[in-house]
Formats: sequence, structure tokens, C-alpha cells
Amino acid sequence: MEKVTFDDILRLKLRREEQQSETLEIAIPALGKSLEFKSPTCDQQLDFISAVRTAGGVDGSYDAYRKLVYDCCPMLHSDKLHAEMDVRDPYDVVDMLFTPIEVMDIGDKICDRFFKVSAEIKN
Repeated sequence: MEKVTFDDILRLKLRREEQQSETLEIAIPALGKSLEFKSPTCDQQLDFISAVRTAGGVDGSYDAYRKLVYDCCPMLHSDKLHAEMDVRDPYDVVDMLFTPIEVMDIGDKICDRFFKVSAEIKN
């Protein structure tokens, strides 16, 4: 295996910085439009991974996905939206807008996009 060079390390650092501002458009079939999701922070990634690993069942996994979907979608953070929907817990917005299958699907797309080491880092 080839040894890492100084340039490789710098490329990795730059890529990590770029990832922090990346977004992903996910189609929402019920609306016929898409929502924008931002890259989860390191803390959000760790919280998600920990929650999924210790979930102990579908309910726990669903809660982790629901939190990830909410945390990564700035539009869902709107105080106006929360007031209009009369929510007390902001994460309830996700339950009011999406079915559990949709939440898991959106969460999987976020994970597929942001939780994998990109081949670009290697090149």
C-alpha cells in the first residue's frame, strides 16, 4: 500500500472543509418538489451513529432518522412553520410531514451522501 503524502493530508483537510458546506436536494414525491438538506455536523453524525447502534429496535432507529432529517433540513427549523403547525417539540414537524418510510428513505439518502469516505479524497 502506498504511503500518505503531505499533499494527501492537505487534500483531506480541504475536502473536509468543503463537505461542511455541501447540500443535497432530495425529492419529496408528495409535494412534487425537493427539499434542501445540509451536511450533518460531526456531532450530528456521531449522535446518529450512536443512536442507531444502541437503538434496540425499529422505534429507536426511527427516532435517530427523524432527528437526522430535522437537523439537516434548515427549512424545518422555521419558527413560523412550528407556530403554524402548533408543535411543541421541533422534531414533531418531521412526523407531521412525512410517513415513517419517507423519514427512513430521506435519512438513508442523507447517509449515502454524507456518511461515506469519498473516492475524491483518495485521488
